[in-house]
Amino acid sequence: GADERAIPFERADLKAITIANEHGPLGLKKDGEAWTITAPLATAADRDAVEGLIASLESARVERRLGAQTDLKAYGLDPAAATVTLDLASSPAPVKLAVGESNPIGGTRFVLLPGGTEVAVVGASIGDLVSKDLLSLRDKTLLSFDAWKVQRFAIERGRETIRLSKPEDGWKIEQPVETPADGPTVSDLLSAVERLQAREFVLETATDRDLPRYGLAPPAARLSLRQEGWDADRTVLFGKPAGGDRYARTVGRDPVVKIPDDIWPKLHTGLFDLRRKDLLGVGQYKIETITAARDGGAALVLARQKDGGWLVSGKAAGSIKSETADALLRLLAALKAVAFDDHPPVTLRASLSRRPGLDLLLQEEKDATTGSAKSQHLVIGTPRAGRAPAFDMAWRPLAFLPQNEVEAVLHQLDLIGAEAAAPKPAASPSASASPAAAAPDASATPSQ
Repeated sequence: GADERAIPFERADLKAITIANEHGPLGLKKDGEAWTITAPLATAADRDAVEGLIASLESARVERRLGAQTDLKAYGLDPAAATVTLDLASSPAPVKLAVGESNPIGGTRFVLLPGGTEVAVVGASIGDLVSKDLLSLRDKTLLSFDAWKVQRFAIERGRETIRLSKPEDGWKIEQPVETPADGPTVSDLLSAVERLQAREFVLETATDRDLPRYGLAPPAARLSLRQEGWDADRTVLFGKPAGGDRYARTVGRDPVVKIPDDIWPKLHTGLFDLRRKDLLGVGQYKIETITAARDGGAALVLARQKDGGWLVSGKAAGSIKSETADALLRLLAALKAVAFDDHPPVTLRASLSRRPGLDLLLQEEKDATTGSAKSQHLVIGTPRAGRAPAFDMAWRPLAFLPQNEVEAVLHQLDLIGAEAAAPKPAASPSASASPAAAAPDASATPSQ
């Protein structure tokens, strides 16, 4: 019946699987919880592919028994298109299933059931055994790692080397310049390498003499990375295009593999794309105080209150609507560099620091766990000729911002000052405030 399994076994009982078809014998052996390939060569197996194979064997159901048959050729079973043999811990004898031709009716397959005497009709999925080959079941990843656990990596492309590391506060570039990195771009690159799989194993054991043929001596790119828990870097070499294809080799492994060409644009991500272009380095929605001074003048200080409102002090005093402060935060978050000078003259930074067009100190709220608060000190020069120079006091590079974006921030600061200084409407007579509470307002201003 439909509930009868074509090759009964318990998953936990499996020790080894052998498949034989036109591609030759293919052996798998269970080692603890992992599977390895033992034939036609010893290599790592693709965990998901093996799981899929086992699941297909588990789900193969007998749809109809045809009984013992003397003419197995009629069913494509002499010889069989494929056989699968299971070694089970609970059985001294292996369990074998032979797969024959497709049944023209109902999209099924003829099989010779374990025992070797009875032919049956089984669901068509069992036919996958006919096409299984080494490539379909072997581990095709070039580098097994977890992109989220990577602590540092480097890309070498000819004479150019870019090194990045991930301290507590996110990715940063260390070489050729120390500067914050763009987290999403870095994650996208690492995820692409993590997913990268060989399309073909072109040479199982490559010697140094073989490498030039595949563009790997010297390589077009070398990617090295280290993740949490590793005691050494792991490296993949990527070749120049050779014969219309691109090849790679993992250092420490013998094979040369053919890889999809679409990995190359990721590996060739430039320094500008890898670096953070956003000027804002603190959390837009975590900012608690903003201190803004224009042209060396008195500072405007904005402080977020527990109720979500904002108080202003310094150059102007009063309260502002939360929408007014939110508009400023959005404009600050939108500031993006269009160019960088990684080695600005010391005199230029000094002159900008002495009298900046805008000096900004941004303070986040305290972290609930650590009790510390992140801050950022930004210096923005006077906009001219379409751009404004700017730098973060914690980093050397000079960024250039679009003039209109900086002017929008300056305009919003003017609006905040005007709103804070504007007289507020008197409280309604029906307000719940008591005369005692209102009394201090009448005498709050001391005589001059």
